[in-house]
Amino acid sequence: MPVDFLSDGEAARYGRFYGPPSRVELEKVFFLDDADRVLVKKCRGPHNRLGFVIWSP
Repeated sequence: MPVDFLSDGEAARYGRFYGPPSRVELEKVFFLDDADRVLVKKCRGPHNRLGFVIWSP
């Protein structure tokens, strides 16, 4: 993947963890907010909703 737009320091850290994640960062990944719930409700059934939640970035 091209990383020409990154500084040398950013390119060196690219794809690596840079210290432990904050609580806010963890909450963004592991909890659904209202916008997420709206997207999930658009799915057909419970099995689709679960899959959507698990595989959505």
